[in-house]
Amino acid sequence: MQETVYAALALAVLAALAVLPGCTGVPGLEATEEFNRTVTVEPESGVVVINRNGGVTVDVREGETVAVSAVKRSVYGRGELDKVRIEVTEGDPLRIETVHTGFNPRVSVDYTIHLPPTVVLRRVESSNGPIELSGVRVNGTELATSNGPVRVDGAPGGDLAAASSNGGIEIRGAEGYVTARTSNAPITVEESGGVADLDTSNGPVSAEVPAIRGDVTVSSSNGPITLRLAEGLDARIVATTSNGRIAVNDLALRLEESSGTRVFGTLGEGGPTITVTTSNGNIDLSGLGPPATIYPSGINSTFEQS
Repeated sequence: MQETVYAALALAVLAALAVLPGCTGVPGLEATEEFNRTVTVEPESGVVVINRNGGVTVDVREGETVAVSAVKRSVYGRGELDKVRIEVTEGDPLRIETVHTGFNPRVSVDYTIHLPPTVVLRRVESSNGPIELSGVRVNGTELATSNGPVRVDGAPGGDLAAASSNGGIEIRGAEGYVTARTSNAPITVEESGGVADLDTSNGPVSAEVPAIRGDVTVSSSNGPITLRLAEGLDARIVATTSNGRIAVNDLALRLEESSGTRVFGTLGEGGPTITVTTSNGNIDLSGLGPPATIYPSGINSTFEQS
C-alpha cells in the first residue's frame, strides 16, 4: 500500500513539472515575442548591434530608415521573455542591443535588420548564433560571435574583421582588407580587396590574396591551406607544414629554400612577409599555370621555375 502511495506521488510530481516548465526548469512549448521598430538615420552614420544569445542578419534596403525586427524565444515559459529587453538608442552610431533585466534569462533573440546603402555597420556582437551580412557597407567593422558561423556576401566600403569559435567564416565580396579568426571550423575568403591575418584550428583555410599591406599570417592546425596569390604581388613567402606536403602551381616564386616541409621565396620585388603555417595538412600556393610541383613530406628537394 505504501509503495502505491509513493508511486502516485511521483507521478503527480512529474505531471506538475510537465505543466509548469517556466517554473521548474523543464523545457516545454516555445514562447515567442516579436519586436519591430523603424528609425530614420543620417547618411554615412553608423550602426552597432549587441546581441547576447542568438543570430543577427543584416542586409540593405533602399530608403533613409533602419528597420529592426527581432524575435525573442524561450522554451521555459513566457516569464523568461520578460527578463530580456530590446533597446534601440538613436544617435551616431545607432545602437541596437539586447539587455538582460533578470538573472540568467533562458532566452534567445534573433535579429533581422535592414540598413540604407549609405549607412555603415560598425560592429555586430553575439553568441550561439550566426552573423550574416549581405551587401552591407562596412568600414573598420568587427563581427564577433561564438558557437556560430559568420557569412558575408558583399561588403562595400572599408576593412572587415570576423571572429568566431566553433563556427566557420565565409567572406565574399568585401572591398576592404579582411581579417578572420576562428577555431574548429574553416575560413574562406574570396573577391576581397586584400587579406590580413587568417587563423583557425582544426579546419581548412582557403583564400584569394589580391593584395597585402604588411606582414600577413595564415595559419591552421589539422587542416590544409590553399592560397591563390595575385600576379604582380610583391611579397616574401614562408610556408611551413608538418605531416603534409607543399605544392606551388605556376607562381613566379624565386626560391631561397625548399624542402619537404618548408618553402621560402620571393614574389615580385619582395616586401612584407606572408607566413603560412599548418600541421597535419597540405599547403597549396597557386596562381595560373601548369600542374603543381609537389614536395612530399620528409623528402628534401629543390626546383627551378622558368
